[in-house]
Amino acid sequence: MSETNLVATEIIRTIPSIMRLLAMELRKQHSPLVPAQLGVLGALAEHSHNLSELAELSGVSLPTMSGTVSHLVAQGWVKRTRAPHDRRMIMLELTPDGRALLDHLVHHIVSYMALLLSPLSNTELSTIHSGLVTLQKVFPPLEPYKRD
Repeated sequence: MSETNLVATEIIRTIPSIMRLLAMELRKQHSPLVPAQLGVLGALAEHSHNLSELAELSGVSLPTMSGTVSHLVAQGWVKRTRAPHDRRMIMLELTPDGRALLDHLVHHIVSYMALLLSPLSNTELSTIHSGLVTLQKVFPPLEPYKRD
């Protein structure tokens, strides 16, 4: 097996475990969001999007994203507005409550992940950080999750 295939296999093995931990932590904290909804709020924190853009970013169908967005709108975390350049287009934006919820959850998740990583040495943490920075060249993260 090539080195590229070995790395790809490890990524595929690791990401579901991280997502499972994230989902479990959200449930444990009685979060009103599941990871997919958190991702939508994260995308909207960067800037407004229309439904098609959000579906494409999330890799889901329009009907699936429509249901997700309708739920987020009903909760008051997202609002629909008309695009200034084309009044026929509906844009989706975070509300102040949506921003507050996202900020709270991201802060909590970062703290939780930091706790999980705390047993690692500085050398191990540096290695992970370097690897993630390299991965971001292939898989760019959404802006709200980028750290300086």
